[in-house]
Amino acid sequence: MKPARLLAAAAMLVAAATSFAQGPDAYPSKPVTIVVPFSAGGATDLSARMIAALLSKQLGQPFVVENRAGAGGMIGMGAVARAQPDGYTLGWGGNSPMSVTPHITKSPPYDPRKAFASVSLAAISSWTLTSKADLPAKDFGELMKLAKASPGKISIASSGNGSAPHLLAELLKQSAGIDLLHVPYKGEIDGVNAQLGGQVDVMFTSTSAATPLVKAGKLKAYAVTTPKREPALPQYPTVAEVGQPDLTTEIFFGLVAPAGTPKPVVDKLAAAMKTAVADANYRESMEKAGVTATSSTPEDFAALLKRHNDRWVAVIQRNNITSE
Repeated sequence: MKPARLLAAAAMLVAAATSFAQGPDAYPSKPVTIVVPFSAGGATDLSARMIAALLSKQLGQPFVVENRAGAGGMIGMGAVARAQPDGYTLGWGGNSPMSVTPHITKSPPYDPRKAFASVSLAAISSWTLTSKADLPAKDFGELMKLAKASPGKISIASSGNGSAPHLLAELLKQSAGIDLLHVPYKGEIDGVNAQLGGQVDVMFTSTSAATPLVKAGKLKAYAVTTPKREPALPQYPTVAEVGQPDLTTEIFFGLVAPAGTPKPVVDKLAAAMKTAVADANYRESMEKAGVTATSSTPEDFAALLKRHNDRWVAVIQRNNITSE
């Protein structure tokens, strides 16, 4: 190892040892930064800011949200991965930067399977398979018949090559034995607008974005991807109920720390997260945003991350998907 890298590694070890020596009761002794790897606004940012305020009250130090967007979340999460593992720089990890984007990038700034210590989930939601309002398919079965009758004619939007909606589209094509025309956009809002304008037929839309549009009759909904029906759209079946259990997956976000963060610090944060996520105002706000407030143990969150990484790596490799 080069001298500069040795010095950097030694500094990180000293910082971690110092934090550990202080004991969990001394943590935190100064402000803590939570890096959100996306722009301000939306359910992900809202949840981080609400949880930051609740953690501040519990732990007696400011928890400050810092938005560092770009590269599919990798700029922000890369900063977390490189931070000292002392509990004072944390990340608000979600699907794309934690299980997808690094695997479709030639030179990712971190390996999501090794770079982080899981703390706790904060919320989960689903994707909803939606379509433009005038598509002549009343339910999932009719949609599949329509797709099989017109191979390659039904278009499916996504928020970009390698995005979760793209990967779900590839899974749907394989599991249902249909041919769909993939149309990538720069982001989810562009794909949703294309559906609203009739330029594309279907899309896996985040339930938080889909719910008001489905309720207003501007989009149709066919199924949700969570194991249980979504409280926001309880009349629509799960993908398992319509015979596509391979599509079952969650949208998730939660708190992570740099790998090597002392376990007592992680455990203290996890305990505080459990209390914060149980807050009635937080849970109500998340429900209004179309997501379900959910905490977890560090071990359960780590298991979820492993499951997502293993799954999407397999899909990416099988379909030779890249970000280019």
